[in-house]
Amino acid sequence: MTQGKNKKLGKKKGQKKTIDPLARKEWFELTAPVPFSAGGFGYTCINKSAGTVVATEAIKGRVVEASLADLQGQSDQMAWRKVKLIIDDVEGTRCRTSFYGLDSTKDKIFGMIKKRQTLIETQVEARSSDGYILRIFLIAFTKSIKNQQRKTTYAQRSQIKDIRKKIAEIVLREVSKKSITTLLGFFNQEILSKEIAKATRTIFPLQNITLRKVKLVKRPKVDAQKLREFYEDANRNKAQVRRHGQAEDQSALNLIKQGQIDKEVTQQPQE
Repeated sequence: MTQGKNKKLGKKKGQKKTIDPLARKEWFELTAPVPFSAGGFGYTCINKSAGTVVATEAIKGRVVEASLADLQGQSDQMAWRKVKLIIDDVEGTRCRTSFYGLDSTKDKIFGMIKKRQTLIETQVEARSSDGYILRIFLIAFTKSIKNQQRKTTYAQRSQIKDIRKKIAEIVLREVSKKSITTLLGFFNQEILSKEIAKATRTIFPLQNITLRKVKLVKRPKVDAQKLREFYEDANRNKAQVRRHGQAEDQSALNLIKQGQIDKEVTQQPQE
């Protein structure tokens, strides 16, 4: 086929412009509510405001996930605990979040599963004192007693039923008399696991009692005043997570300066 008869032949296609997708993004800092001690724990991006779409309104309702160790600003002891937070309000470039759920990493759960023991799972739906409806999932394992001759520690069906009933009673009692901010600290300190182990000791000894998951079924309407209470609690620890390049604790800096001054004073008489 000659070039003159084919109109498409010989035409060069124009190259498309490569545009950086992050060039039209806007970044917002994520802040954690009470009782988490870390002020800012991360950043999220969204397309810049264009036309009728406003970035500060479009970002509301986004669910973010973070490790409990990052939110508390402590060691990696509770790094397996995942916390879900939902963005409710935006002030400038800072997003205010509130509680949306808890979860656990798979390696933590799989590490507790072993042979020759019974796995007991329980789920309870409870309402907190401030109107939050939570679906709580717990997991527990049977434990061998001291000087036991038998290798296996299997629980009977009736014992499993009694244990689940006892767990449901404890969870309903504790959740109904606490607010959502108090419950977060209650869940993170593993106090619930100790109470369940003590109450079920007469039925069958348990070990590795873990709050596997907390799902938020329904929550009351969060207004600006309620959201402000989550961030202006007097009992909240104001310490933030120290990032790379951030100044150290002021008390530590003062001690360093005092040591340098003492060293200079001791060197002056020698000169």
